[in-house]
Amino acid sequence: MLRALYHSIPLPKAFRPWLKSKVPLSMQRPPQFRKFGAINELYIWRLDHGIDTVVPIQNYFSNLFPDLETETHGQIWIFDRNGAEIDRYEFQLPRQGMHLVRISELVGLEHTYGTFMWHICIPDSVANLELVRKNLVYFTDRGYICYEKNNTQPAFVHGVDRYAVFQCQEMVSKNLFYGEPQRARSWIAEFPIHPSMQSAIDVMLLNRTKVACDCLLTLHRNGGEKVLELAQTILPRGAAVINLDQQALDLLQSDIGYFMVTGLPTHWGRPAITRHFSSGAISVMHC
Repeated sequence: MLRALYHSIPLPKAFRPWLKSKVPLSMQRPPQFRKFGAINELYIWRLDHGIDTVVPIQNYFSNLFPDLETETHGQIWIFDRNGAEIDRYEFQLPRQGMHLVRISELVGLEHTYGTFMWHICIPDSVANLELVRKNLVYFTDRGYICYEKNNTQPAFVHGVDRYAVFQCQEMVSKNLFYGEPQRARSWIAEFPIHPSMQSAIDVMLLNRTKVACDCLLTLHRNGGEKVLELAQTILPRGAAVINLDQQALDLLQSDIGYFMVTGLPTHWGRPAITRHFSSGAISVMHC
């Protein structure tokens, strides 16, 4: 309410800084950021095409606070492609430690891809710091995950957005980072594509909001001519993997082209791209 009044009332520009200084810091923020806590990302896991998903969860508090005892614990949640929970489990995390998760050991083969997230509890030594409590500090964990092809070739990618906000040392209840629906965004891959550069491309999309989103992938020849479009509805906390196989790429007719996605539900949530090569190798990137 105070934020809405501050931005809607026609006040003199010089008066606004004074008024803001009189409002407590917690009340200047959206409801999900009025305490202190941790912010976590949502990721895609996949178990298709000989790919497994490996998750190295690191105790990042140890590097931020090397003089404190930062032993803690965490939890990981596994969801299917529609955002329905499949499994969850807790783990211990020593100081300067790492916990390794292999999704194939947790998910049945009837699932080919879905989403997951993890949360590390803020250690007591960190939560008790006046700096953390007084300044309402939120720690953002956007770690690396690994897509491993045939148990031999790893391809790493890191989180690029935010999903869940855990207040204080909460381990179960959470708020969404994006508390309100966002304006739909468009995205164009930063690299051109040619039918002979790879055998297939997977465009991996996430929905980090509380409402379903409708995304549209379009493939274009050099110059902008559209040759293909593929629509996909993604449920909250869900994911979609849109495949451009060799038949789709051949629509470029040996020309260089590009693809774009419209309807992305969050500002920073650009897709991850998996490129499959005739050798059997893969590459994964955000771009």
